[in-house]
Amino acid sequence: MKRAFSLAALCCALALAAAAAGIDGKWVTKMEMKGGKKKGGTAVTVEFALELKSDGDKLTGTVSGGPGRRAASMTVESGKIEGNKFSFTTVQKGRKADQKFQWEGAVSGDELKGTRTPEGRRRGAEFTAKRTS
Repeated sequence: MKRAFSLAALCCALALAAAAAGIDGKWVTKMEMKGGKKKGGTAVTVEFALELKSDGDKLTGTVSGGPGRRAASMTVESGKIEGNKFSFTTVQKGRKADQKFQWEGAVSGDELKGTRTPEGRRRGAEFTAKRTS
């Protein structure tokens, strides 16, 4: 009985580790975002590159890209993995103020699906990221 319990616990631990490892790698996503006043409010397509690494239930990495001419590079903060679900925060440095974004979603094979929500807002932009390596 004790051996069967130990084996079951080991299988669960391996399954969680395998799910977390599924997020490791480089990903690219394009999101439609509302344009600012300078763009006349016209929607723009913005590309982000994510480089993610799991360590148990912790998630680290970088996110680069965003609106504007210069791509910002942001560090993944407070990253978590639970099964196939992930969440983390990035901080985009601004001229006037910094903006925090909450990223949440799920890993499914070579695809990440989720939302990127600005701090203080209820709704965010949906994204689907594809693995590049």
